[in-house]
Amino acid sequence: MFSEVRRPDRRSLLTLARPIVTHIRSDPRATRWEREVERFLSWKRTESSVGEGWVRRMRWELLRFPDLLRRVGLTPIPEGAGSVTPEMVSALRRGLPWEKATVALQYAALRQFLAWKENPIAARRGVWTLPSGDSTHRRWITQEQLLRLFRASREHERLLIALEGLNGLRRVEVLRLRAKDVALDEGCLNVLGKGRNGGKWRKIPMFPSVRPILESAVRGLKPTDRLIALSNSGADQLLSRAVARAGLRAEGVRVSHHDLRRTFGRLAHGAGIDLIQLKNLFGHASVEMSVRYVGLDADSMRAGLERMSQAIGPLS
Repeated sequence: MFSEVRRPDRRSLLTLARPIVTHIRSDPRATRWEREVERFLSWKRTESSVGEGWVRRMRWELLRFPDLLRRVGLTPIPEGAGSVTPEMVSALRRGLPWEKATVALQYAALRQFLAWKENPIAARRGVWTLPSGDSTHRRWITQEQLLRLFRASREHERLLIALEGLNGLRRVEVLRLRAKDVALDEGCLNVLGKGRNGGKWRKIPMFPSVRPILESAVRGLKPTDRLIALSNSGADQLLSRAVARAGLRAEGVRVSHHDLRRTFGRLAHGAGIDLIQLKNLFGHASVEMSVRYVGLDADSMRAGLERMSQAIGPLS
C-alpha cells in the first residue's frame, strides 16, 4: 500500500511532525516508542529495498500514533509495538474524523510495525476493520444541506467546502492548489489531478460564489504557497468540524470529501450542465465515470422501473 502513496510535501510534513515529536520526547515511554520505530525502519531497509519516501511516510505515521491516542482520550500510551492493544486500534477508528483512506494508511503502517514485533493482533483481521461506507457507497447530500454546511463553515473550512462542493475538486486537488494556480484575471483554476507522481493538469472555470473566497485566500500568499497547507487528516478535521457545526452530524448525516464532489456533479447536471462538460470539470477519463458519480445510472434504472410499473398496472 505504501508504495502507492504520493509523498507529502516535505515542508508541510516537517511542520506537522515537529510538535508531535517534541511531545513524544518529553515522555520517557514515548521515547522508547520512538527508538523502537527507528529500529523497525532500520530492519526494513535491510530486509527490503524500500525508498526514502516510503521510510519518511512510515516514520510519520508511526511517530504520531502516541499523540493520536492522546487525542482520542487514551492514556497511558504504549511503551512499544508489543503493548499495542485492539482497543487502541479501535479507538482511532471511532475517535478520529478521518476519511477511510486516511485510516487505511495509519493502519497499514501500524500493522507492519506490530507484525515486526510479533504482536499477535497484527494477524487478527477483525481488529483492522476500516470505517464502512466512505469508499464503497455513493452518497450525495441535498442542496439545502450543502448550503447549510457552507454557511456554517469558517475560513479554511469554507474554502475547502466551496472548492469540493461548488467546483467539484478532489481533496488531493484542493490540497495541491497553490496561489499561482488561481487565475483570477481569467476566472479559472489550474488543477493538478490525482496520481502517484502527479496527475494531469486541467483548467476549469471558478464557480461564481467561489471567486471572492479565492480572492481572499490568495491575498498575501507567495505564488508557490498552498492555499490550504494541511495533510489529508487535517483536511478531514476541517470538514468534520463544519459538519458538526452545521448540525448535520446530530441528524445522522455523514459527509465525506467525495460526497461533496458527487453532490456538485448531481446539482450541476440538474442545472443543465451536459455530461461532456461535467466530465471535463471532474477530470474524469470517461463520460461513463461521470454518469456513475452523478448517479444517473441508478436514476435511469429507477425511472425505468417506475415506467414499467405504470405500464403493467396494479398487480392485485
